[in-house]
Amino acid sequence: MNESIKKPSWFLHFTEVFRAIVETFKGYFFIKKKGYKNIGRGIPVMVVPGLLSTDWATTILRKFLQKSGFAVQGWEMGMNLGRMKSLEDLRVKVEKLSETTGQKVILIGWSMGGIFSREVAKQLPEKVRCLITVGSPFANIQAPNHAKWIFNLLNNEADIDADFTAQLPVPAIVPTLCLYSKKDGIVPWQACKENFEDALHESREVRSSHFGMGANPAVLQEIGDYLKLFLKKEVV
Repeated sequence: MNESIKKPSWFLHFTEVFRAIVETFKGYFFIKKKGYKNIGRGIPVMVVPGLLSTDWATTILRKFLQKSGFAVQGWEMGMNLGRMKSLEDLRVKVEKLSETTGQKVILIGWSMGGIFSREVAKQLPEKVRCLITVGSPFANIQAPNHAKWIFNLLNNEADIDADFTAQLPVPAIVPTLCLYSKKDGIVPWQACKENFEDALHESREVRSSHFGMGANPAVLQEIGDYLKLFLKKEVV
């Protein structure tokens, strides 16, 4: 429960920006060299940014996926303020993307974007090929963290349905990879993992700051490796 999960240390928290800058530079050079030779085959991917982030924050991740052969787009809804209306709009966009392309969509969400993506995958399992969450505290949204005060400032607690919050840990019935980091300075890593893993749901540790996850080479590598293996199995 919350008592057993501690807020990330202040050292990790205060070094977030510095570490993220370094990781972003490394990610920029990583995608210059690394690719996965068209493993995507034009499959649609939607990447959803975290709280107070826009599509700009996921630029390196999206370029990496594009280089690997995927048809990638951001969520194209400006800054993610964590509003429930945005979740509804995202569901509509994913449904429309799937219908327009005639294919299931791969959803990748970072932090709050991962929570939204997970919920869309639950609502539209027939439209989602697989789901990847990156530093998303879906398993225990009430656990101590350094982002809750910002979320509360931007949102009216009365608008958040208690039943919705309670069911967040329930996994989607689609193949899922959850990436978490014990060096995360914003949310506790324990809350970013599946409570129970099976053949469909997997959690993997990466070494990254929270703010740098969209560009960190370790994160990009894990996403690329997972998608390469997943799509290979899908073809077989």
